[in-house]
Amino acid sequence: MCPWFESRWYHNDKRTLHGPLVLYPAEPFRMNMPMLDPHLHDLLHWIDETKPNRIGVIMDRNTERHCLPLVSPLLPPHTDFLCLSGIGEDIKRIEHAHAIWSSLDEAGFDRNGAIIALGGGTVTDLAGFVASTYLRGLDFWLIPTTLLGMVDAATGGKTGINLGSAKNRIGTFAAPAGVSLCPAFLDTLPERHLLAGLAEHVKHLLLALDPVSVLERIEQLPSCTTPLNSDRFSDLITESVTIKQDIVAQDATESSGIRKQLNLGHTAGHALESWAMEEGHALLHGEAVGWGLGVELALSSMRAGVESESGLRLLTLSREMERVFPSPVPAPEADALWRWARMDKKNEGERVLMVLLSEDGTPIVDVPVTFSEFEAACQAVSKAGGKSV
Repeated sequence: MCPWFESRWYHNDKRTLHGPLVLYPAEPFRMNMPMLDPHLHDLLHWIDETKPNRIGVIMDRNTERHCLPLVSPLLPPHTDFLCLSGIGEDIKRIEHAHAIWSSLDEAGFDRNGAIIALGGGTVTDLAGFVASTYLRGLDFWLIPTTLLGMVDAATGGKTGINLGSAKNRIGTFAAPAGVSLCPAFLDTLPERHLLAGLAEHVKHLLLALDPVSVLERIEQLPSCTTPLNSDRFSDLITESVTIKQDIVAQDATESSGIRKQLNLGHTAGHALESWAMEEGHALLHGEAVGWGLGVELALSSMRAGVESESGLRLLTLSREMERVFPSPVPAPEADALWRWARMDKKNEGERVLMVLLSEDGTPIVDVPVTFSEFEAACQAVSKAGGKSV
């Protein structure tokens, strides 16, 4: 074990199962389409069907405290646990991946072992990357515990870690054996994390609906400051997963360009997120995407003509994103973000490429954007949501 790696790998011999491992009749697995799995029935079916000789649960200290007690009693005795010492984007590093590979080696995992990722998008990204590369690939199952993880990160078969402050520069396309979407975990989330997840949900709505309909849907979003309406969150989780999975099914590895639609808001958003990581500011991925959507909607409005009817609708959407999803970290001047935008993995050569919306709201991929356009859009968003630093 690397000396700097402070995470805990442990086996709980005192844990006992509450009844037999499988309590439910077998049914076909839903491997490609994550479904609501409030009692983790699908996970239990998978364990019973595949019979892994060893299971490793990877989580962070928040999910160990709040979510593991709901999962642990269902797992077989040959289960080990790795609790990461850090939380958030900082855990998505090659050093952590290396340390987990070493932990799996020391614990005696072979190709008949399996990984369960229990956590938000950073945990599922890291654990999926580790599982997809160790021994050229272990089976792995994802249990996202945040709203953002449920509506976006755990769907689509992408894994990844960061390279320094550059988002997801290293990763694989690797489909999990399954995903369990359990809305009960949302009870453990603060308002800020719920809003971050809702921003990704709105991104999916923008890809599937016209701008007027999206504006109406934003007004109907469930409040994060009142007790959770689980039915409302369950419905929007299912809707987001359906929209994303339909796009992924057409272009699983981004070979045709269709899947690039899902990067709406992400070129600008990742630039802000990378800048924030480098500067030591705490910023959630969904918060960065919410800001990025505001910028890329403003760019779409400029391309359509801000005085036109369609341009005004897109600009209204941009301002609505700033109102509903204000970034807790004020954005710097555009030139500080442009450096990160130029490093985005979706670019070609020297061209910064973004996903914009057409006049009727249809997504357009690989749109070259100049610095002057980006700067004007950032300024428009700053005027709507607050001053730059």
